[in-house]
Amino acid sequence: MRILPLFIVLAAAAVQADILSITPAPQGGSDTNNWCWKRFREKQQLVKAGGSEVVFMGDSITHGWEGAGKVQWERYFAGAPYKALNLGYGGARTEHLLWNIANGELDGYKAKAIILMIGTNNTGHRPFDKEPPADTIIGIKAVIDAIRAKQPEAKLILLPIFPRGATANDPLRRRNATVNKEICKFADGKDILWCDFTAQYLAPDGFMPAEIMPDRLHPRAYGYEIWASAVIPFINAALRGEAAPQRFSPFADPSAFMRERGDITTCPATRIMENHPSRGRDWWLTRLREKRNQIAASNGEIDIVFFGDSITHFWENRSGEIYGELCKRYSILNIGYGGDRTQHLVWRGKNGELDGYKTKCVMLMIGTNNSHHDQPVDVAKGIRKVLDIIAAKQPQATTLLLPIFPRGATVKDKLRVKNEQVNAIIKGYADGKKVVWCDFNAKFLDADGKLPKSIMPDLLHPNREGYIIWRDAVLPHFQTICGK
Repeated sequence: MRILPLFIVLAAAAVQADILSITPAPQGGSDTNNWCWKRFREKQQLVKAGGSEVVFMGDSITHGWEGAGKVQWERYFAGAPYKALNLGYGGARTEHLLWNIANGELDGYKAKAIILMIGTNNTGHRPFDKEPPADTIIGIKAVIDAIRAKQPEAKLILLPIFPRGATANDPLRRRNATVNKEICKFADGKDILWCDFTAQYLAPDGFMPAEIMPDRLHPRAYGYEIWASAVIPFINAALRGEAAPQRFSPFADPSAFMRERGDITTCPATRIMENHPSRGRDWWLTRLREKRNQIAASNGEIDIVFFGDSITHFWENRSGEIYGELCKRYSILNIGYGGDRTQHLVWRGKNGELDGYKTKCVMLMIGTNNSHHDQPVDVAKGIRKVLDIIAAKQPQATTLLLPIFPRGATVKDKLRVKNEQVNAIIKGYADGKKVVWCDFNAKFLDADGKLPKSIMPDLLHPNREGYIIWRDAVLPHFQTICGK
């Protein structure tokens, strides 16, 4: 495999607008004499010599099989039957693994088992606003996709980011836990296997004993013993072509418990890997990546954020030229996602889509998808939570709070009734200063309160005429808030 000249790699990276976690970069930078480049060249020689059927990929914790875990490596992995290849690099982040993969580390041989753990340096080396959990999740998914492209026949054994920090409340521990809760969804139980044994590193109360990780990040020999005993059954199954062990399962879904408590509308949730009949399984994460890329390219300033569900999402493809005209006047970030509910906005707002820039105005409408499942008072609680997150993340912004739009043909439609009950509550959240109530629902309806299909053909989503009504109602607020 030919290694690309460094100046070409760096130039290519410089013109990308991608977020950092998915912008491939050589870990050694321009200094090709440092230890990173030396290690890369050494590993390239092993790759050219035939690679291995068993490959470990990651950062210093994986690299540490050659240090604190050396005895365990020699005992379990160095010799037959595995003759494993360690492609861990101290300090590596997702973008470094992407570069290594693109430049030959998985070329020219067929692996049967690839063990991957990456991400703790993404979260640990960058402040939250530079790399929120959304970016780390996207970066890990990009590494998985790159591995699968290079080694499609190998079983990918995906590990969570190991716990770090002394206690369960350590900020980086919690940040990594947010990532782990999502990346486990990438495992399909066939080609990508989830192997979580991290509870064995912790005391029952979540405390991290120094006897296992003295710096609360890197394992001692005993930690590598735990790791080896956990992954060997997975590796053996991959080498023999057998079904994967079921000892380690993904995070439990808390939905039923949260709904019982009445706070599911405020509990952060994603739709990562949730199958959509027309968009597929990756669409939600793909849109998240696109929006984080737009934020990365914004130079930290965005005039208006559209925040919501499909009704907001569809400004991009059902409003005709209207959205394009608005974008000529204002810089707009549209973070509407079809099908989302309040809990999804809570997650997106907390974990990346309100980070890394300052905006003047957030236009918020959410809740109509909650109405299928939740009581009006709970939907209103979810909207209150979203408003609180906006205020915390974008304190300088004015939030334009919209009622949930009318739906159903008549005022007696059950979901219309529920939405109006929500609207009656959330109207009180507006103070006329930081949160401005903007209700133009009556303009969608005829004198009897019927919703014409000429405005909303499916009695839920506006067509071009509906978006004209919406634009005309909010434009004066945009002009006042943004000063143009």
